[in-house]
Amino acid sequence: MKEFQLDQLATFAAVVEHGTFEAAARQLHVTASAVSQRIKAMEQAAGRVLLQRSVPVRPTVAGEAVMRLARQMRQLQADTARELAGNAGGGAAVTLPLVVNADSLATWFLPALARTPPDAGACFEIHREDEQH
Repeated sequence: MKEFQLDQLATFAAVVEHGTFEAAARQLHVTASAVSQRIKAMEQAAGRVLLQRSVPVRPTVAGEAVMRLARQMRQLQADTARELAGNAGGGAAVTLPLVVNADSLATWFLPALARTPPDAGACFEIHREDEQH
């Protein structure tokens, strides 16, 4: 397997997070064709299909591994930027993605999350997902 480029990983994450190639293209300020070409190149490099072309787009099992890599690279870049800015270990919040089903989100989850101490230094990125997924 060939290594993925950072722009490919960012594109992959945008497609998964926004659900369509077109929405990812708008967020990345590129054409939908450019998004499609990057995903195709990633799939060729991986030697397997990474996305189910449904609405919304869903990662395959292999795609979930690539999505973890994309999130880890995003976090490493944020950590490095914070350290280079002289804020290592303080100041900026760490972003933690959380996936929650709609029932939990509507009932107990937000009150439980609200109990997180304000000085915990965490920012939560909440994704609503079907409980069957």
